[in-house]
Amino acid sequence: MTTVFIHGVPDTAQVWSRLIAAIGDDDAVTLALPGFGCACPSGFAATKEDYLAWLISAIEAMPAPRDLIAHDWGSILMMRVLCVRPDLVRSWVGGGAPFTVDYAWHPTARLWQTPGAGEKAMDRLSPELAVDMLQRAGLSAADARETANAIDARMKRCILSLYRSGQDVFRDWGADLAPLAAPGLVLWGERDLYAHPRHGDRIAAVTGAQSVTLDCGHWWQRERPEETASLIRAFRRGVGT
Repeated sequence: MTTVFIHGVPDTAQVWSRLIAAIGDDDAVTLALPGFGCACPSGFAATKEDYLAWLISAIEAMPAPRDLIAHDWGSILMMRVLCVRPDLVRSWVGGGAPFTVDYAWHPTARLWQTPGAGEKAMDRLSPELAVDMLQRAGLSAADARETANAIDARMKRCILSLYRSGQDVFRDWGADLAPLAAPGLVLWGERDLYAHPRHGDRIAAVTGAQSVTLDCGHWWQRERPEETASLIRAFRRGVGT
């Protein structure tokens, strides 16, 4: 089996290190979204469709059976994979990002989606400002600094392109969400600044997944790694993976 970890915005694959250690998974593969701590392929426009195609190709290259664990935009992309290529996934864990038509983007996302204003916001996004924003969303000072230091000009350009292409993603992709054959677990932080836990419950209700709310902010894999690992191990035992 292969456990595939898919990070979100503005993270890199490093965001999973603490959780992987807590799970003790020897078959973990951490994917790095193009532009997030790594280069982009030639001709990659960093749209949601580009990221989806890239992710499907990356998952196809992994040995089956495949168990996916994803967060934030990684979770959005994973949910779309589950809708269009369910054959690729044996089980899934996601959260930290809605995927149903009843969600409207948070204020920071709407700012990034606005031409001109988004570029100005990125120009102002210094490491110090990023640390403050990340801490308010739940990260420790050390984790916020590590994340902020990885936000470079390339990542900023990719974020703007991804969010603009995804302005209507919940209407466009969320409308296709349906009960899934692959068992799932939705994890959400009780104090997530970007989306209320009810959006995780909604994903679980539509797909038939389990849903758990944790006592943390947005980043359950960093804020509560031991508790998250315990939930994932219990979920896997329950579904026989």
